[in-house]
Amino acid sequence: MTVQFENTAPVATITIDRPEKLNAMDRETYAALDAAFAAIDEDEGIAAAIVTGAGGRAFSAGADLKRMHAPDAKRKGWGPWRTDGWSFGRTPATPLIAAIDGYALAGGLELALTCDIRIATPESTFGCPEVRWALLHGLGAVRLPAVVGLTNAMSMLLTGDSIDAEEALRIGLISRIVPQEGLMDEARRLAASIAENHAGAVQMTKELANRAAYSGQEDVLRLYRSYFAVLESNPEQPEAIGRFGAKQAAAD
Repeated sequence: MTVQFENTAPVATITIDRPEKLNAMDRETYAALDAAFAAIDEDEGIAAAIVTGAGGRAFSAGADLKRMHAPDAKRKGWGPWRTDGWSFGRTPATPLIAAIDGYALAGGLELALTCDIRIATPESTFGCPEVRWALLHGLGAVRLPAVVGLTNAMSMLLTGDSIDAEEALRIGLISRIVPQEGLMDEARRLAASIAENHAGAVQMTKELANRAAYSGQEDVLRLYRSYFAVLESNPEQPEAIGRFGAKQAAAD
């Protein structure tokens, strides 16, 4: 299993469990996250959920490019534009808390942005390097400006540079920095605090806040799907991803 789902109602914990790959997400992982998000909304006993990564080195380093964008990936039928996928804008009604320790990059940052509250350890790193690989930080490009402001978002999106936890706190990407040994305790405390409140009021408040922050998002998400398809057919993309793979292999 690439994702561990622990239901200790009223709080659930969703853990990406590929530490040897820095919790990079392959097709199975994306599908398991979709299923976990559906499960927490279907269970009325779950008031909040924590999303985290195993291993202490990464929340998630993003999509597993070697598997997700391999030459035969399309022939295997994987398509990220499914309307039920969080990676293309599906947001659970249940509040989500991202407990980030280590890398939150590319799709990993998008996953964090899907969450409502983000806390992180001092060792955490955030970035959206997709432009270097002829890819889109699509969902992140839709949501990041509303979270950190357009100027800060553009700096991250267009350079592909990463930022540390202190900078993430300064620009509002995370709400607090927590020592590694206390990260999950703090996430559970926040989740328990949410669970003490009226469930319907919490979910409606979340929806109102998201609609206010991301007004017009559906139109932008449709554009995101179109642009994604354009880049997927770009002949330069395999070469760019290949350079990343070679650099990654050299570092191993």
